[in-house]
Amino acid sequence: MKAYQVIRKYLSFFVFTLLVWSCSGDEEVIVKKDSDFFPIQVGAFFVYNVEETQYSVLEGQKDYVYQLKFSVTDSFPNNAGGITYVIQRSKKNSNDAGFSYLDTWSVRKEASEVIVNEGNIAFVRLAFPLDVGKEWNGNALNALGGEQNCGQGPTFPCDLYKVTGKGTPFEFNGETLTETIEVTLNNNTDLIVKQDVRTELYARNVGLVLKSSTVLEYCTVGACIGKQQIEKGYILKQTLTSYGKE
Repeated sequence: MKAYQVIRKYLSFFVFTLLVWSCSGDEEVIVKKDSDFFPIQVGAFFVYNVEETQYSVLEGQKDYVYQLKFSVTDSFPNNAGGITYVIQRSKKNSNDAGFSYLDTWSVRKEASEVIVNEGNIAFVRLAFPLDVGKEWNGNALNALGGEQNCGQGPTFPCDLYKVTGKGTPFEFNGETLTETIEVTLNNNTDLIVKQDVRTELYARNVGLVLKSSTVLEYCTVGACIGKQQIEKGYILKQTLTSYGKE
């Protein structure tokens, strides 16, 4: 083989290698983080279909079907050096023409946790890392059950949140979301006195997609004991139907 042919061969190989290296170097490396399960930015909105049944001694059983809309309307620096996001909640009943303002919540996403202020009550909704089996006190920042009193009788409910699953599929607008985290807020299945089973499902780069709550208190006096005769409580299912940016 002539010298110029050898040079051309190796020069072509060098150029090809350089092009491959250049293209691969331009590719963006996407690093997945646990905080992706609670994305938040000003202008974002989330709409949920809600099915709710309420029980009371005086009014009996009442069923409701409505929609909830969460709108991230503002943000501001907080004292901890992070950002607090303002969320307006609005509600739409089946016969309503549009959504009506309900109340205002706030969210702050920190390095180790996500804190949601539902009105004036702070809940630690997520705690990182989101490994299956991870537990934390959801009431650590409120008067419902602080760290020192956690679990000390019914006055101080612990609400020990726990990551109980990964990859539970969620069907959304014809698409199956599989990168999900299931958090169990409480799993008291007592059918004699009080049942309290609450779970939330979060999808990566979406946020909360499904919320399910069954909180019921049963009759414990007389012949009704153990018959699951509901005195008060509620059953709720909240399912994401749309989200985006306004």
